[in-house]
Amino acid sequence: MVNYFMKSFFVFLLFLSVVSCKKEHNPIPQTSANILIYSIDSDPQYSALRSPLQSVYVTTPQCVGFNCNGIVLFRVKVEGAYNDYRAFDRSCTYEGGDCVMEIDPYFPDLLICPCCKSIFNMIGGYMQQGPAKFPLREFECSYMDGDLYIH
Repeated sequence: MVNYFMKSFFVFLLFLSVVSCKKEHNPIPQTSANILIYSIDSDPQYSALRSPLQSVYVTTPQCVGFNCNGIVLFRVKVEGAYNDYRAFDRSCTYEGGDCVMEIDPYFPDLLICPCCKSIFNMIGGYMQQGPAKFPLREFECSYMDGDLYIH
């Protein structure tokens, strides 16, 4: 009888530990951008992106990114392929969108949070140095015939 209650008690504790565990999730929700940049390779605003491993801020008249924090565009390679570009929300995943990521002036493949000093790598799309725990939200990019669509 005692053995039955002990087993039941352990099963109950196991159940409580599973139910009470909080799953952490990215505090920055996925948003959409719907930005079309015609002839990006000849647009002077994006001239830095004519070389690989460079990044620029995307400027648009509409609000983009979580909390209207904006988007940074990164050129991975220059092959004229659909996956030449990556676009990231500039909202820091540690600060919950209160801080806007900045391009590192010495390493344009890195984004740095001015508030918590987290560093994000745009080549791999991951958080390189904390305290942030989650990668930046990434937008899908489609590059075709010189035009870039960020969605």
